[in-house]
Amino acid sequence: MPEEIKPIYDLVLLNQENALEQMIENGDTKKISNQVVFNFKQKGYELIHALGHGVGMETHEKPYITNRSGQILKENMVVTVEPGIYIPNRFGVRIEDTVLVKKEEPISLTKSKKDYVII
Repeated sequence: MPEEIKPIYDLVLLNQENALEQMIENGDTKKISNQVVFNFKQKGYELIHALGHGVGMETHEKPYITNRSGQILKENMVVTVEPGIYIPNRFGVRIEDTVLVKKEEPISLTKSKKDYVII
């Protein structure tokens, strides 16, 4: 099964990295999410949950990063970016990071590696 998971992992990772780069001031959450939704659909998959959300006093709070939210990111917001693809009864791939929104480049608050590892 690892050979089946790798292309999905790569697709999720590419979209996660692209979305992370857009977590800057004035980033449009709907536009960012729509890009991931489109890229997944092109490969026959679906984003079945929000791409991400704000983190503050609560674990899940505004801004919600979905293709329906249309919220604009502001500097110093803390948000997650967590795309995932799930194959029912088989496996799922989800890659999640938390970032601090800045004017020109987000600051990753997550330091884990994203290398594809087979255990």
